[in-house]
Amino acid sequence: MTSSGKITTDHREIRDWTERRGGRPARVKATADSSGGGLLRIDFPDRRGEETLESISWEDFFSTFDDRELAFLYQERTADGHESRFAKFVERDSATGQHTASASSRPARASHAKPARKH
Repeated sequence: MTSSGKITTDHREIRDWTERRGGRPARVKATADSSGGGLLRIDFPDRRGEETLESISWEDFFSTFDDRELAFLYQERTADGHESRFAKFVERDSATGQHTASASSRPARASHAKPARKH
């Protein structure tokens, strides 16, 4: 069985995927700024991110997601058929035209290192 990733910018799809896996929206504490931005993450309850991550609302999460013009690359199933937690953030322009992308079979916390825009 092969594993493949999907790319979306649909808020409902991202939220549903995350919540089905017990995840919640978060950001890296050390990257938060006055505009409320920061590095986005999907935090799962069995991860060790409690000290470095802070939970944020879905509204704040998607505000940063859209301001930074991100897309969500994710995987439904691993190569061996198990539910996957693989996800990461990519720039929308780099995802344009891609319908399927290769994805690792190991679970990963979603991340993106693009700095916040100043308004």
